[in-house]
Amino acid sequence: MRRGRPHRRNSYGNQLKALPVEAMYASGVSLFSLLIYVAVIGVSVYFAGETPKLVAGIGMLGLFISLAAALFNLGQMRTKTEVKYRIICMSISVVVLIIWITPYIMGLLN
Repeated sequence: MRRGRPHRRNSYGNQLKALPVEAMYASGVSLFSLLIYVAVIGVSVYFAGETPKLVAGIGMLGLFISLAAALFNLGQMRTKTEVKYRIICMSISVVVLIIWITPYIMGLLN
């Protein structure tokens, strides 16, 4: 009897499990919010810390987008799609959210 790697299967037999497309889109949105983060930090450095209120508002919007994507991916963990890809998408969203939260926490500590 041959032992090999298990194939992706669902309860219908030999069909492959579906990929979590919605979770992948949410991870893409998180990565897009990371571009907003880089832009906000770049503008802040350019203005030597005197950031306009509009840029600060855009930064808060990026934080909320990242939070929403992470919460959406948390909800996607209950679906019956491929586990490995759900975990990867969730970890991308959480890492981006941690990157967004870090300057706010550092600002509160100073």
